Amino acid sequence: MAARRSIVFGDSITGMLVDGIDDTPYVAATLHLEEATGVQIEVPYIDIPGTSQFDGTAQWFNAEKPPNNLLLTSLDGDISLFECDYSGHTVNYPRGIGLGKVRPSNLVLHRRDGDFHEPLKVKEVRSRIDGLIEWTRFGAIKRTFDTDDKSLVKKVIIEVASLDETSWRQGAATMRLGGDWNLDPDRNSVTVSEVVSLTSSFEEPQLIEVHLEEHRKVSAFLSFIFGCAINFRRHDVRDPQFSGKTLSGRVVENPFYQLISRNTVKEHGNPAPSKGRLNRPLAEFSNVDSKGLEEWSREYDKWDRFIHPAVSALSRPGAILENLVVNAAMSMEAAGSLLGQVSGEAATCRANGKPTTATYMYRCLVRSGWDWSGICKSTAGLARAIANNYNTIKHFDRGQFPDPTETYLVSNTSALIVRMLAIKLARPDQSTADLFVKYVTDFEHLKEEFRFNGLIVDDAGNFATS
Repeated sequence: MAARRSIVFGDSITGMLVDGIDDTPYVAATLHLEEATGVQIEVPYIDIPGTSQFDGTAQWFNAEKPPNNLLLTSLDGDISLFECDYSGHTVNYPRGIGLGKVRPSNLVLHRRDGDFHEPLKVKEVRSRIDGLIEWTRFGAIKRTFDTDDKSLVKKVIIEVASLDETSWRQGAATMRLGGDWNLDPDRNSVTVSEVVSLTSSFEEPQLIEVHLEEHRKVSAFLSFIFGCAINFRRHDVRDPQFSGKTLSGRVVENPFYQLISRNTVKEHGNPAPSKGRLNRPLAEFSNVDSKGLEEWSREYDKWDRFIHPAVSALSRPGAILENLVVNAAMSMEAAGSLLGQVSGEAATCRANGKPTTATYMYRCLVRSGWDWSGICKSTAGLARAIANNYNTIKHFDRGQFPDPTETYLVSNTSALIVRMLAIKLARPDQSTADLFVKYVTDFEHLKEEFRFNGLIVDDAGNFATS
């Protein structure tokens, strides 16, 4: 039976549910995919003792323990459901009519070969992620023009193929970025869409969570590149267990099949970043390249206390300003500890030479490699301003919250600093001038915000009239 090509939010699919146990009757079920709840399976049944057809199904819900793996076989394909959890049930007594609910952790739009009850492990997972095509500029469409002697176009030849690709190692995984395309023909036209996907491959099949952990490292880096929330839009898996076959059982293809993961499904419906944001990466892909992505993944675990709060701050543009400052400053504290001493930091230390919060901020400013003089009298002064704002927000005994305008400027400044540090972490061999080709625009915008508010940071870390 052919597999469905895809499912999207709002789809409902009715079929028969198979538990993989011999002689167990199939039961009817409906799969729903919704933005709020993800994938949920509804199973009608009868809970009356002696009703043998539904005894097993009733036990799933009375014990709150459905089978770990299930298969939904429907008119237009089979859907494999893995790591299924109980999600509630209701029974109308005395009639005994029940409706149980099951939530799978992972769903694949194809029947799996092999042991029905084994956990889902695959060799390859492919993801579509916000910003990949804009950042890499990888393409799949090549156009050739034939012109006459008057330079008029007489013929256009369009070649569609996967043209661009790069790969690198992330631990035991091989990661690949590649251009691809989708073909959507109809009766009157053909639409070809270019996409860029991230694929992880392992020598031995791995759990979906292992694959997605590697994909998360890249999506986090893209948050620093673009300074906004980056979401997964789709996953697919490829493995010999999921293959296309003829009616006789002969394998004829080993394509990718759509995966829905509970860990990421709610991201699929999140608003996409604006085109303006995606057209302004802080660093070009050509400057970071696969070498930078490999270095980023190598440092990821060591720098996780820097990465996670910063990504959270960058991903919540509508959040309260004070929360953004706290998250970004937490990241800078962690980074300052990891970076170690820098020249000139003594001015920000305590009398006994121990570092202060301002010292950690100063280290981040210096290691960014940027000249911050457009918004401050000195780098040490800017470090003190960020530390003062952060500590006043964080500590109850500091009195009232800082002035909102100052907090706004600190949040924007801190966001740029953590973005720069993340990219420098990936390419420490690159000079600031070469790496941040787009940063001048962002910094000019920041300076304009300071000028608009008539403020500059003085040596003591105070916001003074410019």
